Amino acid sequence: MKRPQGRPSASKRPQPVLRATKPTKAPKTARPEKLRKAPRQESRVVAFRPKRGLGRIVLFSTAVSVSLLLSFVLVAAFSPLLAIEKIEIRGNHRIPVKLLTSALSNQLGKPLPQATLEGVSADLKNFSLIQSVSVVNLPPHTLEVRIVERQPICIIKSALGSFLYDPAGVRIASASPKDIYPVVEAAGKPGASPEFGVAIKALLALPLSLYPRVANVSAPSMDSVTFTLRGMAGQKVIWGDTTQAALKARVLLALIKHQKKSDRVTYDVSSPKAPTVRY
Repeated sequence: MKRPQGRPSASKRPQPVLRATKPTKAPKTARPEKLRKAPRQESRVVAFRPKRGLGRIVLFSTAVSVSLLLSFVLVAAFSPLLAIEKIEIRGNHRIPVKLLTSALSNQLGKPLPQATLEGVSADLKNFSLIQSVSVVNLPPHTLEVRIVERQPICIIKSALGSFLYDPAGVRIASASPKDIYPVVEAAGKPGASPEFGVAIKALLALPLSLYPRVANVSAPSMDSVTFTLRGMAGQKVIWGDTTQAALKARVLLALIKHQKKSDRVTYDVSSPKAPTVRY
């Protein structure tokens, strides 16, 4: 027997729809007092302010120290307690001590700090043999003056005689037979003539071992300097001008080592890269 189509069968009945429900939250329990966070406290920076009395003490101490220092300087500079009573001269050989002491007599009685290099140099300006001066204060009453005298490098002969000259062309003293220095023959006045300057530059370029062997230096012009060596052979050196002086000196020294002092030769180092030896 067929069932009517309008009624659904029991197997096709709609099933009830199950909806998910939200889990219920457990009631909050009160936290113990120990677990509660303590409220944050704001950090504060406390500025340290010195006491007003300390600043005054520092200021007063500084003022006293400066005043004492200034007083000491003034006493040392102007007090007769440090007056110059003795002048010691060092380094002089040709200039008599009495002349130097007499020229510095106005320094006596002056406070030691007031003795300056400028003042001492002004007192000694008339001594042409002095090349340089230095001053040393020796408290309480001594002033030490150190001088450097000019040293001779050559002999120049004139109608008035033979004289010693330094590299600057300053006449030092009369030459004696015991003075063994090269005789310079150059046109013009020593110290002012270019020929004299060229001859001196050539002498200063020579090695120290060769300088005592030079008997004569001739400089008739700026580019024609010649040497004559001591000895019976009369060896000569054609130097030329002042260019390449160091190289010329080394080449000349090497050439001389290969020759005897008795050989009559002429060394030409005017072109040091192509030197010649003429017999």
